[in-house]
This record gives sequence, C-alpha cells and structure tokens, in this order.
Amino acid sequence: MKGRFEIYVSRGMPALKLGAPILTMPGPYGLIDAPPRLFKSCELDFSSAPLLSSEHVNNIIVNIGKDQVIQSLTTGFVQPIVRMAVGDQGTIPSDQTVPKIPTATQTTLFHEVYRADVDATVLNIGTPTVHQVQFTKAFSSLVIPLTSFANQANPLINEVGLITANLNLTPLPRAPVAAPAAPLADEMLFATRTFNSVPFLAANQIAVTVRYTIFIE
Repeated sequence: MKGRFEIYVSRGMPALKLGAPILTMPGPYGLIDAPPRLFKSCELDFSSAPLLSSEHVNNIIVNIGKDQVIQSLTTGFVQPIVRMAVGDQGTIPSDQTVPKIPTATQTTLFHEVYRADVDATVLNIGTPTVHQVQFTKAFSSLVIPLTSFANQANPLINEVGLITANLNLTPLPRAPVAAPAAPLADEMLFATRTFNSVPFLAANQIAVTVRYTIFIE
C-alpha cells in the first residue's frame, strides 16, 4: 500500500468537475450503498482561479492507518477515509521552505489548524493494472479562522493529513473543525505529508487543493 500526494495553490477556489456519483458498491454480501461524495471522476478546473504553484510527491501512511487496513482483513470493519486536515507546523522553525520529515508513528499533524469532509472521492478498481482511490479537498484562506493558526501574524499551510472516521457513530456530513476546537474522538490520522509553506492570508484569497491517492501495486 502506497500513497501519492498532489497540492495545487491557486488564487481563488478551483471548480471541481465531478463525474457521475457512485450509488452502490460491492460489499461482503452483495451491493451496498456507497458513501457520500463517491464519484467516477473528479477533475480540477483552474480557469477562474489562476494556478500559482503545484507539487507532486509521495506521502507517508502512518502505522495506525496500516494497522486499520490489516485488522479489517480479519474483522471486516475499517474506518473509511472521509476527512482531510491541514496544519501550519510542517516546516522546520528556522526555514519555512524546508519541510519536517513525518514519521510513521505520528497520530496527529504537527499542529492542525482545520479539518473538514473531503469534497470528492474517486474509486478506481476492477482492472488488471489500477487499484486506487483518490481523495480531493480544497481549503480556502477565506474560511479557516485566523485564530486557528500558531502564528496569526503570518498564517501558513504546510502539512496535510487524511482522516478516517467511524460513520456508524456519526454519519456524513460532519461539521468542519477549526483549532483550538477538538475533533470527534473516533477520527484518526491515516496518512500525512509536509510541504513548502504556502502563505495563507485571507486578503489574498488563496486556495490549497489537495489530491491524495492511495494505491496498491
């Protein structure tokens, strides 16, 4: 199981061009209702939101995420990935352009500022060569409160995480959570990635759009 991470920084929110929703999917005893926001495709449209930069790198699946997947092979139960979180302490203190190196033992971001439901999930299985799922979420500097950042004089985004949740306890949609408020206890970090800091002043109307792909070779 591996992961791939794409981040797109734009001025303004890109449009998400969604394919047809997936309404049912195979379950252990036949077809079951698909989770919300599951689509056959999701393309990013930056025609009305100028793209400023992008980055494509591998991500780190943390141990607690690996354990969830392995355990599901014996219990039949796994918490789905339905949320995404961003933080502002993913670079070394002396240089905001040098990301810290996440470890597989992490259970949280270095300093989370905001989390919310993913915008779209694309499942791609059933072929001889492709076995993957992709999660897309756009974060706007107009939405995340300035009070959530560690340095309110210089708000930054430089880390992101995929979050699983027990939907039997609280189904989607779930309310966004801005620091210092605490998320629901059943939500857990699955994968994480740090990156070069993105200035996140509301006045600049910056959007950080993340596409996270988890795949098996």
